[in-house]
Amino acid sequence: MKKFLVALMMVLWAWTSGFTGTLQRPDISSIEEKLLEWVNKERTARNLNPLRFSPSLRAVAIEHSKDMASQQKLTHLSSSGKSYLDRMADSGMFFIEIGENVAVSDTFDAAFIHRGFMESPEHRDNVLNPRYNTIGIGVVLSKDQEYFVTQDYSQSLKLLEIDEAEKFIQEEITKIRKENALPSLSFHNMANNFARRHSRYRASGKPLQNIVSYFGETHVHFITTPVLFIPKNISQEIASGMYESGAVGIWFGRLEDYPGGTYLITIFLFPTSQYEGMTEEDFQKIALDAMNSKRKEMRLVLLNLDRRQSKYASNISRQLKVQQASSYVLPERPMQRQVLSYITEDPRVWPANLDPVITDPGLRRIGIGISSKESKETHRQTFWITLIF
Repeated sequence: MKKFLVALMMVLWAWTSGFTGTLQRPDISSIEEKLLEWVNKERTARNLNPLRFSPSLRAVAIEHSKDMASQQKLTHLSSSGKSYLDRMADSGMFFIEIGENVAVSDTFDAAFIHRGFMESPEHRDNVLNPRYNTIGIGVVLSKDQEYFVTQDYSQSLKLLEIDEAEKFIQEEITKIRKENALPSLSFHNMANNFARRHSRYRASGKPLQNIVSYFGETHVHFITTPVLFIPKNISQEIASGMYESGAVGIWFGRLEDYPGGTYLITIFLFPTSQYEGMTEEDFQKIALDAMNSKRKEMRLVLLNLDRRQSKYASNISRQLKVQQASSYVLPERPMQRQVLSYITEDPRVWPANLDPVITDPGLRRIGIGISSKESKETHRQTFWITLIF
């Protein structure tokens, strides 16, 4: 996963000098304004976006200039040992990339100070970084009549509401499907909420919950990024045609690798059911083949499907599905036959206690009735199966 936070640790000892004589000192804010003008003049001359002035960044820059002035020391570290990255994060700002220029000068000439920055390759890179969009400049006059200057640059992070961010990623998924002539994936609240909980747990370091126990086969993707997007490998999987539904859950937090903040995205992709479009006759054949496979292993005579009893068994299974039950009170016993019903998520699987019945050497014919339903919330298919012996 590509990291988008770039901390440009550049220490420039931009000591400058110039004639001060008896010229009247301008007020601090005018020096800051002139420095901003010079920065944006350099950028616009190169067809780069001008930087927006940020009061929040200025507050951070001013505090650091005050700290340097009190120490009489040019540094990127505060007196408490915090880096400019720490100071930005502590201020509550969200960012993708940041940089900082510091200088000390015995002149108040903004053009002279700016020239010092531009003559240093590292500081020049900050001034002309095309990804930056905001700046805060703080100038402080020390007791020794020196100007301590801090320029804090940032590529600010646009923070969306969680619901809005999730909607954006869902729309991106829909766009990918449409571009590949595939139907849109369906998104359901239960799965979306589960995915959001996963992202929240990731942000806080909590252990994640078992996904399969809730939703069956699930392909899970975790993305950590301050910029909302879907990586190419996941886009390719979404466009593979393997899936019929999905879920998106997002949380926002600060991590060690992303002190400026990042989105934690969880995407669930639910494969198209292997039983998609099948009829009850198809399910009957699948169940009968599984039973006969077991009997073949034991060298027993293979079972034949009893069509008449299967019809009766189908009626029972439909009633079980309607009642959402695993047992049903029979209105009459079908010709004194044995009737057994069970629920399964796979028509090839039956309860272990039915093994003696299914592998009875004397058994020759069996009635099988199957009714099924797929949950829109959990994407798991349930089969109500009735056997008549």
